[in-house]
Formats: sequence, structure tokens, C-alpha cells
Amino acid sequence: MSSIAVEYYNKKFGDNIQAAFIHLVREVGEIAFAMEKNNAEHAKLEITESVALLNYLASKYNLDVDASMQSVYAKKLETLKAK
Repeated sequence: MSSIAVEYYNKKFGDNIQAAFIHLVREVGEIAFAMEKNNAEHAKLEITESVALLNYLASKYNLDVDASMQSVYAKKLETLKAK
């Protein structure tokens, strides 16, 4: 998790996770716009901002994203392999 991004969004949003989530949804819309325009650089920037916001939100829930993803997707992968 990027601590600098979490620090930035802590200063910007504090504990207002609702405002942060609304901002995240806007950033996801910007990703779609960049993809429509076939603008890879803009898409990369908006993906970076979206991931940073998700890291901020994860920090507010004391979520270890890497550990959680490992746990969840190891199970999902096993399910796919069993098919």
C-alpha cells in the first residue's frame, strides 16, 4: 500500500470516507473516458488515482489488501481449477 497516497487522502478527506468514495467513482468514470478516447496516458493517471483512493479506503477499514487478495483469490483460483 502506498503510504504517501494514504497520507495525501487523509489530509484531503480525513475520515470522510463517503466523500472519498464519491471521488473514486468519478475517477473510475475518468478511466472509462480515457479508454473511449484511446488515451493510455490519461487512463494510467486515472487508474493510479483510483488505486490510491482504494488504498486510502482500505486503510480506513484496517484492511491488509495484499493479504486479503491472496486469501480471496487463492480460493477463487482453486474453484476455477476444479472446473
